[in-house]
Amino acid sequence: MTSYDTAIPTATVINLPPEQQHQHTTPPLRKYRGGFHSSICSIFSDPGRRTDCCAVACCGVLASDRTRYLLNGTRPPPLWRRLGMYLVIPALFIAAMNYFAVEVPAPKTQAYDDQQPDQGPTKVAPLPLTLSFYAYLVILGVYSRYQRRSMRVEIVKKLYEERVAARGENVDSNQLRLFLERSRYDTSTPHRSCWCYAIDDIFFEDEVPAPVVNGRDDVLDIDGDFCTRLWSCLANTFWASCCGCWCQCCSICAVAQEEREVNRLTGNEDYTMDYVTFQPYSEYYPAIQNLRDNQITSLWKHMTALSELSVKLLKSLVAVLAVLFIFALSNIDENFSWGNMIVLLLTFGQAFFIEYLVHWRWCKFDLSFDSVVKYFACGFLLTTPMAIVFEAIISTLASLLAIFVLVIVVGEDDSITKEFQVDPKQAMKDFAMKYQGIFVVYVFVNSFIVAAVVEEMVKYFGYWMVVVPDLLPDSRSNSASLATPYNSNGNEDENSRPLKSARSTGAGITVAMVSVALGFACCENLIYIFVYSPPSLGVEITTLVARSFFPVHPLCAAIQSIGVCKRDIEGNKNYGIGRVISPAVLLHGSFDFVLLLAAFYNSLKKVEEGDNGNESGEESSSVPADEQDFASELPSLISGLVFVILGCIYYACASRAQNQRLIAMDNAARDQNSLLV
Repeated sequence: MTSYDTAIPTATVINLPPEQQHQHTTPPLRKYRGGFHSSICSIFSDPGRRTDCCAVACCGVLASDRTRYLLNGTRPPPLWRRLGMYLVIPALFIAAMNYFAVEVPAPKTQAYDDQQPDQGPTKVAPLPLTLSFYAYLVILGVYSRYQRRSMRVEIVKKLYEERVAARGENVDSNQLRLFLERSRYDTSTPHRSCWCYAIDDIFFEDEVPAPVVNGRDDVLDIDGDFCTRLWSCLANTFWASCCGCWCQCCSICAVAQEEREVNRLTGNEDYTMDYVTFQPYSEYYPAIQNLRDNQITSLWKHMTALSELSVKLLKSLVAVLAVLFIFALSNIDENFSWGNMIVLLLTFGQAFFIEYLVHWRWCKFDLSFDSVVKYFACGFLLTTPMAIVFEAIISTLASLLAIFVLVIVVGEDDSITKEFQVDPKQAMKDFAMKYQGIFVVYVFVNSFIVAAVVEEMVKYFGYWMVVVPDLLPDSRSNSASLATPYNSNGNEDENSRPLKSARSTGAGITVAMVSVALGFACCENLIYIFVYSPPSLGVEITTLVARSFFPVHPLCAAIQSIGVCKRDIEGNKNYGIGRVISPAVLLHGSFDFVLLLAAFYNSLKKVEEGDNGNESGEESSSVPADEQDFASELPSLISGLVFVILGCIYYACASRAQNQRLIAMDNAARDQNSLLV
């Protein structure tokens, strides 16, 4: 394994023919602030560009690492150091704050609180520890900004040198220093945590401006999709038109701009290596290709033919499970015992079992085991945090809009207004009974927008930003040339290796998207079981069984793969991200809407019956509460099951029709090339 301290020269990453090198070294006519060839707001302007998704995941950490490696050969710090800085030390701070917290009586601020039961004291962390924790977070932010700003300075310097060399002049150190001084705003502002960046249209005196659309010329002649239009709406809000600036958050747009620019500078638009480890495909893909060519079915041999990245991911999983196993046996925390550890293993086992059926049972040669590990890890580690952040933002906006509507309605209803002044809790219940339509609309927004649209989009992003040799862009047309460097003897003719069929490629895409969804669903299940559920072993098992009974996420991912195959294999360019995720959003949103709406009306029913906790004076029913809850939730569960069955039927019909089209494509290609498999 290559050491992290080894620097690989940028010039050796990829070698291009002279005519292509000329294309990459000749700067276009139009440039943006700092000398960049694309705008900082050009993220998502090209639906076929994968790097933009990588800039969003983890605030662009992985994308920034790759850019730095391509720029000057610098590898990121070891994993143990990053885990210590960004995970272990903050976790120790939080544990110390919780351990040394002191109990403070809860203050009573409202008159009606005297009638409420005593809530007990609250725990407050010591002020020095709290301040130290936030100070450490600030230091991490400043350090990260310094690292990214230094890299942006290097990029701007190389752009200046490229521009001077294109005019046939020599680079003058004094002129370069003056240029960097003038570009200080362009190198420091984009990497602030949350700031505004002035619209970056700027021209040099010796250049002729190209036509511009919405301030960005790099979106010309590119058919936009749903994501492109959505981003355009956000980018061209009143901030851009009135203030002349774009809002930046966590330097995501700047990271995407830098990755595009460095890819152009180094000629690495094509994908030749993994993220994180930067291992070239040519080092590990020959063994994978050999297993596929010889139809070897041994799972152990497939597990040994892995890239460095997959090995690191599997070792990390084993290490985390070992630590949790020791933690469970030590009885340090009574809320995480041996039984909870079994539930955690069952949660992973449920995802791995579906993965086994989808991949190894039927499609082991359509997508490598190495690629499945990467896609599953992306769904687990990258798409879930993205979904949490985006859902939190959209849910906050939806809540603010709901509060605004609530204020308007309450202001026009004198009886509700007076009741809010006396007893807000009871007033809210009466408001829900009287204005049920408002809550139904709120449930609809949460189901279809907050949950369905966001989660289906990030799952698509999870698939799109992972690039593996099995599913390289245009890999079917280039599969022979891709395989040629991997021959063991180095003398095999490029036409002697079989080409991958359209049907096999489609199956690989489906397995890849389902793997991302399974990783996402596994992480989401762990959150629901160990975070949202009460610390009870019975409740945790019930939650796991209930969520395992409705595999909505992998089903929606399989439905998405139908549209991806139409676009990438069948050549239907009308299928953008909007048309790809629409059927999945409809199924996912309908499933969530039925469950949430049933929960809402069950709550209203309890209010009507006077079941307000301990406030009700009526005699309780002889039927146990658990049986009553199950009986009230049974219709919604049946409705959810109906939607899952309808989704399975839709996928079966659409997949069968697509398989017939792909087989027809393979038959036509086989008439021209007998090596198709």
